[in-house]
Amino acid sequence: MSPSGTFTTTVHPFQSPTPHACAYETGLADARNAVVFIGGLGDGPHTVPYPRALAKRLEAESELSYSVFEFRLTSSFTGFGFASLADDVADISALVKYLRNIGKQRVVLLGHSTGSQDCMEYTSPSHDAAPVDGYILQAPVSDRGAVALEMGESELDEGLKAAKDLIISGRGHERMPREHLSPSFQNTPISASRWYALGASDGEDNYFDPGLPDNVVGPFWKRIDKPILILHSGNDEFVPSSIDKNALVQHWKTLCRPGIASEFSGTIPGACHRVEEPEAEEWIANTVVKFLRSIKYFGTYARPLIELGLKAT
Repeated sequence: MSPSGTFTTTVHPFQSPTPHACAYETGLADARNAVVFIGGLGDGPHTVPYPRALAKRLEAESELSYSVFEFRLTSSFTGFGFASLADDVADISALVKYLRNIGKQRVVLLGHSTGSQDCMEYTSPSHDAAPVDGYILQAPVSDRGAVALEMGESELDEGLKAAKDLIISGRGHERMPREHLSPSFQNTPISASRWYALGASDGEDNYFDPGLPDNVVGPFWKRIDKPILILHSGNDEFVPSSIDKNALVQHWKTLCRPGIASEFSGTIPGACHRVEEPEAEEWIANTVVKFLRSIKYFGTYARPLIELGLKAT
């Protein structure tokens, strides 16, 4: 269970497209490696509890030598409404460069919810982002599906038409009318461009829609060239009950290059979207540790072992 009450963190100011950017490090002091946690829509540093539980768990695995970093992006908290995944990639890349400059040997990105979309976007060659050593996707949920679950597909499509009309007329930067937003978004300023990116089947953020064909999503998964751990939450409240989440994860694994998708990928038993249950929190911390251990030698002899179905020790 994540530690309750006060906790200690080391603050790292760093140069970023987001003014006055700071990263917050918890866990093992003087760790050689870093896990960078990237939250979802509305999140910011320390809004999701399980990264602190992960940091605590990693302290017990000192030979792995990882600490956990959280940081504020331009899109953090309510900033996502007028930001984009490309903005997030620029912020993440700036932090990765900083971590390399202070001597971190391995950097693994851990995306939660829309942070998972950030990880997928990070792999796009169009960004020339600073290289990392692995990815973890937790709660890789389709925003389109989550919004449709809340407001209904017909109302969503009506709102998307209004958003597209604004975009076509050169007004994509304007705020969406509240009546075209789902209840969860009505108190957050959001542009027509971002609403379309989140909700449209061809939106820039739509990486995880189960309805998209393989010829659309396959190239996204194929471009990943570092180990990836894919973890859906077993009881995610933002995924329709009709979706077989474990089958979806297993299918995504088949779309990756050989040896890239971790054998530990799957669903987190009993977990809600944010993994707030003590047992689920312990499960994800243990699974992330297994993943970090498995990629320890990736790039030397680990990949041939993985491709043969063996484990590196």
